Amino acid sequence: MAAVEWRALVEPADARRPGWPVGAGARRPSGADRLDRVRIPRAVWSWLAVLVVSVAALWVLTALADRFPAVQAFDRTVRDLLTPEGRRPGQPWLAVDHVVLAAGPRVIWVPAALVLVWAQRWRHLLVYLGTISVVSAIAVVAGQDTRWARAVRAGLTGSPQDLVLPAWPLLVLAAVSVATVTALVPPGRARRWAWTGAAGLVVLMAAGRVALGLDTATAAALSTVAGGSAAGLASRVLAPEHAFPITYRREVKAHLTLDADRTRRVLTAVRDQLGVAVDELTPYRLDGSAGSTPCRLRLVHGPPRYLFGKLYSTTHLRSDRWYKFARVLLYGRLEDEAPFTSVRRLVEHEDYMGRLLRDGGVQVPEPVGVVEVRPGQEYLLVTELVPDAVEVLESGVPDAVVDDALRQVRQMWAVGAAHRDVKPSNVLAQGTRVFLVDVSFGELRPSRWRQSVDLANMLLTLGVVAGPHRVLDRAAALFSPDELAEAFAVTGSVTVPRQLQRLIRESGRDLVGEFRALLLPRPRISVQRWSLSRVLLALSTAGGLLVLTALVALNLRAGGLL
Repeated sequence: MAAVEWRALVEPADARRPGWPVGAGARRPSGADRLDRVRIPRAVWSWLAVLVVSVAALWVLTALADRFPAVQAFDRTVRDLLTPEGRRPGQPWLAVDHVVLAAGPRVIWVPAALVLVWAQRWRHLLVYLGTISVVSAIAVVAGQDTRWARAVRAGLTGSPQDLVLPAWPLLVLAAVSVATVTALVPPGRARRWAWTGAAGLVVLMAAGRVALGLDTATAAALSTVAGGSAAGLASRVLAPEHAFPITYRREVKAHLTLDADRTRRVLTAVRDQLGVAVDELTPYRLDGSAGSTPCRLRLVHGPPRYLFGKLYSTTHLRSDRWYKFARVLLYGRLEDEAPFTSVRRLVEHEDYMGRLLRDGGVQVPEPVGVVEVRPGQEYLLVTELVPDAVEVLESGVPDAVVDDALRQVRQMWAVGAAHRDVKPSNVLAQGTRVFLVDVSFGELRPSRWRQSVDLANMLLTLGVVAGPHRVLDRAAALFSPDELAEAFAVTGSVTVPRQLQRLIRESGRDLVGEFRALLLPRPRISVQRWSLSRVLLALSTAGGLLVLTALVALNLRAGGLL
């Protein structure tokens, strides 16, 4: 057998590495991050303490009421004050109680839920509905004298007798009021006024029920405190304000606020971990990013004068998980849609793809390094900020730019990688050189059709300004007619990024149709991937949503909120 002759098919590119400063080999983590334990906010402990004390006191006073004559005397005194002599007990509170009990919670929670939907604050909406529905169900099961409540109590405790929540309507109203204030009103003067209004409504209803003899003063007060503290605790734990701020501005959730504290942490981490002195951190080109917080770092000593950074946090990790879960349900598993397990893995993937493409000869920003800002929570990916670069559409798209842009796609094919997010904001032009940025969606060893999608999106990006005829004339030197036809055979609404779709709509042209008319006819290639796992996942998701919706509705109805 003849010996196999091994030879290099492709000359390896010059592997460039960042120039580390002197002494970098001895740099090690300080260890201070391990001393920074997660501290539960004081507000959480406060709400929890109030809840535990109020529930315990309510149970003691209800179960052992005969042993506290002073409390009974206090309750009689309060009722006498609310029902003066000469007036029949309950007047004029009967109408007040009926109005507040029948309409109060509904008037509050329904508009609040609609406002949260309008503001697209889905986390607050889920916490809000979950909190008031669970509190309502517990209150009704514990205190209401209905067949359903008695049956549930008998199944849980073995006895249909009431538990320890005689003033359950007050508990529900207090929970709804507190949950509404914490979900809708930002901190400050507005929240203080909201607290005053909520307290006034609850006190009005409590006074009416005490005057009618439906509840005692102590039971009303303790039930109110228990319901309000349960709602406050849930909002603080499940939707803390520092992670989910209350805002009504339509903004990209991925863009973190670069406040003084976060900026200081980032600058310190860059100096300690990369040995680079940076004195300024500012947002940069936010309009082209929806999956991270892009920023610009100004160096104390240059050149270069600036570096580019992408800040990732647990917010982006959650977004990535939901985004990929939705794509699996809607389109099937469109290759490499597995969610990342941590923020560290997310950043590592993008850094790896950048170095892989660079080493393969693709023009991408020079990687500098990864910075750990907060262990497990925030990481910064630092790269070169391509000097004097503009978005490709702002360059006028001369022939040299068209050629270099298409050459980058051809080079990615040779490397065996796909960008998977080719759009105008991710294609930069530096003179006649074209750079591909934002390789966070990049994929190693993609399928043939996935590579064709990159080609089609690049052709569409260039065609917005240069037009299909000129772009295809330049592409003929790098791609065969069959490859060009295949690119648009696989193109559909699923494969074109949103920014590129918007630009095509604004141009008023059927750009995809114009390209197809100039190419060889080719049957459409479906990108949908149906599988048993996808069908089962879709069915389980739909079933889970129906069950959850029904459960919330039942709880709200049982608590008098529907």
